[in-house]
Amino acid sequence: MEATENSTTAVMRLLVLDDDINVNTTICAIAGRAGFETRSTTQSEEFFRLVTDWQPSHLIVDLVMPDVDGVETLHRLALSGHQGIVIVTSGLGGRVLEAASRAAEENGLRVSGVLPKPFTPAKLRSLLHQEPADQKRAFAGVGHMAPVSADMLATALTMKQLCVHFQPKIACGTEKAVGFESLVRWQHPERGMIFPDQFIALAEQHGHIAELTRQVFDLSLAWFADNFLNSDLMLSINMSAIVLADAQFPAWIQQACARYGVAPAQVTLEITETSSMENPVAALEYLTQFRIKGFHLSIDDFGVGYSSLVQLARLPFSEMKIDKMFVMSASTSIEAQKIAAAVISLAKALDLNVTAEGVEDAWSLQFLRDLGCTHAQGFFIGRPMSPEAALQWLRDRDSGWGN
Repeated sequence: MEATENSTTAVMRLLVLDDDINVNTTICAIAGRAGFETRSTTQSEEFFRLVTDWQPSHLIVDLVMPDVDGVETLHRLALSGHQGIVIVTSGLGGRVLEAASRAAEENGLRVSGVLPKPFTPAKLRSLLHQEPADQKRAFAGVGHMAPVSADMLATALTMKQLCVHFQPKIACGTEKAVGFESLVRWQHPERGMIFPDQFIALAEQHGHIAELTRQVFDLSLAWFADNFLNSDLMLSINMSAIVLADAQFPAWIQQACARYGVAPAQVTLEITETSSMENPVAALEYLTQFRIKGFHLSIDDFGVGYSSLVQLARLPFSEMKIDKMFVMSASTSIEAQKIAAAVISLAKALDLNVTAEGVEDAWSLQFLRDLGCTHAQGFFIGRPMSPEAALQWLRDRDSGWGN
């Protein structure tokens, strides 16, 4: 039977595009010993013919080619909808490699990493066996379904199909749990779990975001009230800046907290930096109201928007969250390390707490601790989990750490 990308017995095939025959030979030899079938070429047209005819599971693309440069090759691959794993290689500087890799990822390619020349066999083997972390879920089935519609989402809200999962946050210094971030999920009766990247923008575009936000707050506050009213733990809830156009929303959130007995001081409202703020004056007023009422405010995904410092100067945030792209790439990118250090330094200078997202290994947590980062979250600490699993995570951690 012909192997497919989702088959557990899929053949691992590596196709290399590099204008240096010696490099091709070396890569193929290393990959061959790692269990891959291999082919290589120095010509872009032959490369694309092999992509179609041979259907490799993995590609290595050199950026500097005499006929068609690697960026154009990657762009053409993305346009074709190729779903194999891609490794970008070059003897150019790290910044160029990382920029090309990001462009490929943002065009939809599954990039497992970059391979600077010269490279070690261990580095190549690691990339060949590394699944793109951010894209595992998208290629596990969700990405192949037809997109959800506004009518489907309206039905989901009416039928109360939304649920919330919780991702733990810890103090970098002590590794003690400090709270949870609430993350919405859509439990569809036929499609199963649908993740927010499939429907949040849809909700914003079709006027459903206010009702969605209210349901998320109700679910999150109810769970938190049942378990943590007399604790020092915090609850973080994401809020689209679009709902700030609703002048009643600050009062509604305060009333919701009162209804569940949750103190506003235990709640952090996370405002995505790249969210649309059509009325910046109203946003300033409403966010200030939240702070007056005792809520904490976090600027989410800091570093990926176009007006980061302007937002910090104008709006009364108490926390900033470093976007995960800088944390996840810190172990391999000097530039990402410098950006993370600069953001943490800026937060400390402004007397803000700073939370780092995307902590996926012990090295990253220690790196953040050394920089003086306040809080951390990520798969190394705990994945987003059901309400029951989150409580069990906390019990296990308390038992293990004696907190």
